[in-house]
Amino acid sequence: VSTQSTGDDLEQMSPSIEYEEDAPQESLDQDEVENVTEEAIAEISPKISPASAYVPPHLRNIDANSMLKRKIRGYVNRVSTSNFKQILTDVELVYAEHPRAEVNKAVLEAVVDSCLINTIMPARLCAEHMLLVSGLTAGIGPEFVSPLLEDLAERFSNEMVDRHGKLLNNIVSMLCFLYALRVVSCVLIFDIIKTLLKSFTEGDLEILLYIFKSVGLDIRKDDPQALKNIVQIVNESGASIKEKSSRFIWFMDTLTAVKNNNVNKIPNYDKSDILDIQRAYKACVKGSPCNLQLTMDDLLSAKTKGRWWIVGAAWTGVDAEKKPGAMEFDSKMLLLAKKNHMNTDARKNVFCILMSSQDFEHCYEQLLKLSLKDKQEREIIHVTLLCALKCKKYNPYYTNVIKKFCGLSKNYQITTQFSIWDRLKDLSSLPSKKRANLSMLICSLVCSKTLSLSVLKIVDFAGIDTGDVEFFKGLFKQLLNESEILITEMFGRLQPLPLENLKNGIKIFIKHFLKPDLSASEIKNMKIAFKCF
Repeated sequence: VSTQSTGDDLEQMSPSIEYEEDAPQESLDQDEVENVTEEAIAEISPKISPASAYVPPHLRNIDANSMLKRKIRGYVNRVSTSNFKQILTDVELVYAEHPRAEVNKAVLEAVVDSCLINTIMPARLCAEHMLLVSGLTAGIGPEFVSPLLEDLAERFSNEMVDRHGKLLNNIVSMLCFLYALRVVSCVLIFDIIKTLLKSFTEGDLEILLYIFKSVGLDIRKDDPQALKNIVQIVNESGASIKEKSSRFIWFMDTLTAVKNNNVNKIPNYDKSDILDIQRAYKACVKGSPCNLQLTMDDLLSAKTKGRWWIVGAAWTGVDAEKKPGAMEFDSKMLLLAKKNHMNTDARKNVFCILMSSQDFEHCYEQLLKLSLKDKQEREIIHVTLLCALKCKKYNPYYTNVIKKFCGLSKNYQITTQFSIWDRLKDLSSLPSKKRANLSMLICSLVCSKTLSLSVLKIVDFAGIDTGDVEFFKGLFKQLLNESEILITEMFGRLQPLPLENLKNGIKIFIKHFLKPDLSASEIKNMKIAFKCF
């Protein structure tokens, strides 16, 4: 078959299509084009209003303060020794556009959010952040860095009581870099060292090692006599330690090297971060640093005594010699508090007031005058419960103190419940004297409706230990000896609660272990109690 014939066949099979010629289009002459004015073009072009301009999602519904914080956070995150001068210039331009107080607050918040975390902050990153703080302090004055120092001092004090990860390490690291840049003096560093030596735990040893490795030689140069006193304290504390850990031995070697000014014997000595920020500071900042001679007490009492290091804020009208809530106790009472391991000021004050009060009403009033806040309030319940269990015989005085505070706030009820749970979980390890006191205390709190029987919900009555049976037999026997009305109220409080395991456990325990030893009246009260479930 030839190609030509195939093409002819296709041509015969395809339908005939007629194509129309394009209509002629009218063209504009060059003269007409030139006569078109800009106004005419503006009339025919689409009109775009400024309101319809595109706004990125992260910039919608954002106020000026948030924009300021966002800009400052960008500068803080980018700061380093290489671009420190440029960042400092950019931040100074922000000060020219916004109120100084708002910029100060934004900078310090960004620094605190970056540095005060629960994990170890890299030393280089922390040093660069403190470099920015010291540069702004040199330009603005002590009023810039004062809120940061007060915040760090308060956090340091709180962390010594209740620690959260490595937050304490980061606080000390920030203060050491501020000292290296001469924002604060060695007085504050020695106060930190003395505070850490009071507890002298493994965590404290880690922080002390960091201080002496980073700024140890500097504090020796600034105040050698204070360093000698520290060495004497460490030697006295070390003499009482029977088993010395490897970290303690390492710390003693470091301290000895610092005392003798022997750099070569300081383990892993590296001062490159401090030297770099000191060079960057000298190259970019003119004028001498603040070198504030602040103590830890000055910072902690700034709200009451005033801020002498800031011009115009040296006095707030509160007598500097009188501390609110401060109380004096005799030496015997303080010695007794020390023997009972009252290792913080809050616990010591609570213990001494409990021991020296005339009655529970007087004790309640004195404890309120301490003005404890946040986590320190819990120490009232913890110390009172500890004293209640240590008594040779049950003393209702401590129970009445607990009742008064539980009636004051629900937070004290929760703290009491958690404290009792801790004892119930460790019940097998408690001596018989403490068990008896705990049983009487729980019975009194339940009967007075301070707590409900739901406090026993952590007890597994189905698999109870043999040694714990006598404790709960005594507890329920006391409860069943109360009046019928009180029994109805005590056990009736469990009815609306979804605690079926606890209700069934109490019934099984009383029927199996306690019922054979009950009198007729107690059995009658038992039946009344079971009906309340």
